[in-house]
Order: sequence, then C-alpha cells, then structure tokens
Amino acid sequence: MNKGTIPTKLTDYNIYNEGEMLIGTNGEVTLPDLEAVTSEISGAGIAGTMEDPTPGYFGSLEIELKFRTVSEESSRLMIPQAHTLTLRAAQTKHDPATGTNSQEGLKVVCRGVPKSYSVGTFKQGESTETAAKLELSYIKITRGSVVVLELDKFNHIFVVEGVDYMKEIRDLI
Repeated sequence: MNKGTIPTKLTDYNIYNEGEMLIGTNGEVTLPDLEAVTSEISGAGIAGTMEDPTPGYFGSLEIELKFRTVSEESSRLMIPQAHTLTLRAAQTKHDPATGTNSQEGLKVVCRGVPKSYSVGTFKQGESTETAAKLELSYIKITRGSVVVLELDKFNHIFVVEGVDYMKEIRDLI
C-alpha cells in the first residue's frame, strides 16, 4: 500500500529581502517557534491547573539570519521598517513505492521589523558570523501549491491546512 511520498530533506534554498537575493548568508536561518499564548485555568471539575491556549494567538516570533561577514545585505536588515523576507527551497521527497526521489517547492514568506543585530567577531582568516534578528508579525508557509500555515497577527488570520481558525473571532470583533 502506497502511503505517498516522504519528505526527507531541504535540498537547497535562497533568501530574498523585498525580492532582492541576500548574498553572503552562511547557510543557516533559524525560523520562529510558534508558542501559543496561554492562560492558567483551574477550578471545579479540573484536577489541578492547566494552561489553556488561545486559538491563533502566539508569543514573540523571531527569525534569525546568519551572514559570513558584515555586508550591505546584513546591515540593510537594521533599517527601522518592516522587511518582507522570502525563503524559496527545493525539498526532496522519497516515493517508497518506486524508490525514487523528486523535488517539491517549499516557500516561507515572513514580514518583520529589526530586533537585533550582532556584528559578530573579528578573527584573522575567519568569518564574522554576523546575525540579524527580526520580530515577525506575519508568516506563510507553502509546500508545492498548498498553504500549510499562515499567521497574520495584525489581521487576525491563522490558517492551518486551509482552515482559518480565527475567522469566527474576526467576525465577532
């Protein structure tokens, strides 16, 4: 029985800032962790306490881009305005029925403002390991043509696999 393809790895990717390719990244981008905003509930009928997630509400979302050296591309991310970053990747997937690998597109679009900039270290013959962090208000992940996840904090949008979990809230406020 064929259960479909198995995604195995990120083959390669590029990063774009407002459509312009970022040159000089060191090959690693740390994407945000989505951690729900919670409140503690307790009381009659609950054995103890528990954290109750608020649907569609998340704590701080941070993306970190690392660069080999201080460059225009890295320092430009400190301009105090929103930046739209696009990460476009080829992702390998394996078909166990045929034993073949193929590629599918993976795209992450995010928008955020500068949060920190680490110039790095100076060492003869070494990269500076410069890093820029942005605080995100928007992220959208698309695999092939399927929107896997979209979160827009300012517009109360939280979509997972085609279901908008904040529509009812938007309609009420």
